[in-house]
Amino acid sequence: MTTETLIEKVRAKLGRLDAQGEQLLATALEIIQDVNATPSTQPAQENFASHNITLEEYRALPREAKWRYQDQAAKLNRHWIENQLNQLKAKWIMVLNGQVVLHGATLDNYPEDEDFLALCQKTGKYPFVFFSPRVFAIEERPTLWHSTNEPADAYPALSITIAGNNNRFATEADLDTGAVDCYAALELLQTHGVIKTGTDDVLEISEHLSQSFIYSTKRVWHVLVDEAGVSRQGRATIICVDDWHNSPFTAINPNRSFLLGRNVLFNLRPRITLDFDARITEVRFGKIVA
Repeated sequence: MTTETLIEKVRAKLGRLDAQGEQLLATALEIIQDVNATPSTQPAQENFASHNITLEEYRALPREAKWRYQDQAAKLNRHWIENQLNQLKAKWIMVLNGQVVLHGATLDNYPEDEDFLALCQKTGKYPFVFFSPRVFAIEERPTLWHSTNEPADAYPALSITIAGNNNRFATEADLDTGAVDCYAALELLQTHGVIKTGTDDVLEISEHLSQSFIYSTKRVWHVLVDEAGVSRQGRATIICVDDWHNSPFTAINPNRSFLLGRNVLFNLRPRITLDFDARITEVRFGKIVA
């Protein structure tokens, strides 16, 4: 609106204005236009819109409703979550009462089950847990060792022992340096008793290779033994996938039950030799330099 138009509209309602009145109107219009044209340097803070339920309410939910509790909050607060993950440079965040109460740059410091339960009991509420999409950024590269769906192809394998709850089992994991973390069949870990599952577990939904899957996270020990019999072990978070055989993790290797990412290997620091002729993996430990 121009100054002349504003003055004409005011005249129509109030009658003729004197010179001082017209000057006041012109000045007021300039101020309004300047304010509207200036972008805000402090945009309104977006608030977290979902509310935590109690631990007892979460325990009473059917299994499908548990992952929907997390998934609906993730969708409703997508921008807020992205901002928090970026600002904190985090792989995961835990949210109570609209605030991030715990977070981590890797899954290495994800809470143990007892610590998570203690947080629920202390606050009286069940947290929302959100993982960065980077956790599931796996570069599938089928090459050697375990047969894949492709003719004359196989996937590199590595023997490793998984331990927890005074139980352990050895498995031949697909070795994938394109994955940061470890993925395993939930049923496999349950069968061997290395994890405990219960009504307190956080259930999440994610996507890999354009296919959805349900998962939870647990802390376990990874034990690696080299050719000389030297062993090292490290505790790390493992992503436990429901209905593994129908999940995207078996799309390339239908017989896969465990996918070993590079995070565990960075912690254990082995020297790994891949023999493409014999299709074997050799592991040796050197001296750890601090």
